[in-house]
Amino acid sequence: MKSLKVGLALGGGGARGLAHIGVLKVLEAEGVDLHMISGTSFGSIVGAMYAQNPSIDQLKTRVLAFLKSEAFRRTKIFFIKRHFEEKKNKSFMTNLKTYLQKGIFWGISLQRTSFISEDVFLSQMSLLLEDKQIEESLIPFVAVATDLTNGAEMVLSEGPIRTAVAASCAIPGVLPPIHVNGVQLIDGGWVNQVPVEPLEARGVDFVIAVNISEETLKTPEMFDSGLDVVLRANEITRCILSNRQLNGVDFSIRPSIGHIHWSDFWRFEEAIQKGEEAARAAIKPLKQLLWRNRVKKFITIGP
Repeated sequence: MKSLKVGLALGGGGARGLAHIGVLKVLEAEGVDLHMISGTSFGSIVGAMYAQNPSIDQLKTRVLAFLKSEAFRRTKIFFIKRHFEEKKNKSFMTNLKTYLQKGIFWGISLQRTSFISEDVFLSQMSLLLEDKQIEESLIPFVAVATDLTNGAEMVLSEGPIRTAVAASCAIPGVLPPIHVNGVQLIDGGWVNQVPVEPLEARGVDFVIAVNISEETLKTPEMFDSGLDVVLRANEITRCILSNRQLNGVDFSIRPSIGHIHWSDFWRFEEAIQKGEEAARAAIKPLKQLLWRNRVKKFITIGP
């Protein structure tokens, strides 16, 4: 029977992307063969790591060791998280501290290209990924980034894998734009939340999409500042973009993870568990659909 080429598209969402590890754990255990992987933002980190070394146990061990390391704490992600947590406290002094911290964060980001420096950012990639070319991956892999100049989607399928993944993860204002072939690239989630199309364009027959964005927008208590309005507008755009881009996808897995903030990396066990739960709930219908598509391909194309 002709082989059905199966692709896995891993969406972006910061710490929510840790759910991808749980999904991959189930797919690996159930013997779902992957012929290509695509990733946006944190999905590109998990996707690239698995493509380089298709062992979920080793991937999880390496990711968790990194998240617990002093090197990760130096990225100042925890500083960003604190100001979101403290905003929930309504006391005057805590709110004052929150606004001061927010002023420091955005002040730094406005004075230079990002809150976290490029040197620090790129050094993190070396702790997660081998220093190899994308083409050397055991499973073919592509990372999606955004061209900061013209807004075009950039699908990176060759060159240093650390650079490609860094570009795909470069959250505007937080992480610096990455230069690839003279082009400034930022987080791919601004143009493609769950990169299904890059897999289809490369001959994949069946795409499994893992969407870690919020399915519906939560109703906030209030908008206290212009910054709150800007962030809310961004949430609306990304939610609508994600839902529209997944129309017609072969199969979608959506972990129940919207309650986890993008900087909640300390909740890694919960995020991974949510991914595993979603994949286990989906595995039976997924395998049935894969079988039907294999039979259909065999009948249509022949031996």
